[in-house]
Amino acid sequence: MTNLRNTKTFWRSRLPHWEVENSEYFITIRCTGSLPIEAQRRLEELKQTTEQQSSKSEAHANYQREIFSTCEKYLDQGLGFCPFESPNASLPFIEGLETWADEANWLVLSYCIMPNHIHLLANPKDEHSLNLETFIKRLKGRTARNINKILGRGGPFWQTEWFDRWIRNDAERARTIAYIQNNPVKARLVNKPEDYPFSK
Repeated sequence: MTNLRNTKTFWRSRLPHWEVENSEYFITIRCTGSLPIEAQRRLEELKQTTEQQSSKSEAHANYQREIFSTCEKYLDQGLGFCPFESPNASLPFIEGLETWADEANWLVLSYCIMPNHIHLLANPKDEHSLNLETFIKRLKGRTARNINKILGRGGPFWQTEWFDRWIRNDAERARTIAYIQNNPVKARLVNKPEDYPFSK
């Protein structure tokens, strides 16, 4: 795996998103209403600071890491809307993820379905695969409709924004997989990664 990649697209909404050729992506999508007000305020401060940095600078990368770690600290407390506490939501999501990845021509290498957010490590298979933004938006749309119906609820299911980061090298890839697999342990849901039923 090499750092010398060609940028395909770079865009900003509330967070920066960077798609490059021939890469794997660490993706985190959280459920709506999963962060308390104080966390949202801190994240907004970090986002404003991040936007002042060059997207290729070390400072930008550091702020991205702080945004992610701040989110995770609160998400792992299991606050707010936590639909994936129930297998009635988790199992259909996994089925929908695998079906959609096949249709979109993406490969999901690892995932973890936490009570109020999900982590994925995934990559497009070839030049015929959907782009990163379309892959995530359609995954969110499909799964939101299905799970809302199962849970007998309406309204927003996912937060509009998501976090993604392209994997720079093999060491980062290994750390990312370890992070995904250990998230349920870190959140004290299980004692060992292999005991958690909603991860791969």
